[in-house]
Amino acid sequence: MKHKLITLLFAIAIFNFSFGQEIGKKSEINYSDPIQVDSSEYFLIPKVFDNDDKESYGKSLNYYGWGSYTNIFFYNSKTNESKKLFNQLALISSFSSPRSYYDYKPEAPGTQNLLPQHILYLARTENFNSDKSLDTEDPLYLFLSTKTGDNLKQITPAGFNVNSWTVSKDKKMILVKGKNDKNGNKKFGQGDDDIYYRIDLNADISKVQCSQVPIPAN
Repeated sequence: MKHKLITLLFAIAIFNFSFGQEIGKKSEINYSDPIQVDSSEYFLIPKVFDNDDKESYGKSLNYYGWGSYTNIFFYNSKTNESKKLFNQLALISSFSSPRSYYDYKPEAPGTQNLLPQHILYLARTENFNSDKSLDTEDPLYLFLSTKTGDNLKQITPAGFNVNSWTVSKDKKMILVKGKNDKNGNKKFGQGDDDIYYRIDLNADISKVQCSQVPIPAN
């Protein structure tokens, strides 16, 4: 009798564990508002980070993940087909421009990311400090794709954390400010120098060039 009771309790425990796992599974998928690429048939549909994504990304997401994208889908309204941009775990910064109390006419979402021939993305994709999660201690990289979501390419160096970027008025060059891990502590901040890189754009993404800007130390 005692053996049967133990067996029954074990079965109940297994059932409760399995049922709890089913309940804990992601029950919904959330997307941001679509962004039309110029006046073309292509629309960007960003998949937004939500509470159910925490297990995939690990620690530290409570205070910086919200508003970010976990992927972007390109929807072709003519063919009625969609495709995803990133084929790896990524945390992509929102396309929304920063707003302030005095900013009464904010730019339309995506304006700063849509270039004449390309789309620009700021994303974390590398677990730089090997802590098994993408978080604020991992570097932000710039990526570039065509306006149809093809030929995605990282255009800033590995291990370089992007802080800001400015597109030249003629749309031929991007000046990027950021930091390398100078002191080797697997973080970006105190003890690391500011560095500038220039990105020379080209209609052929494979020919886009990145080079460090030579600034005298003194």
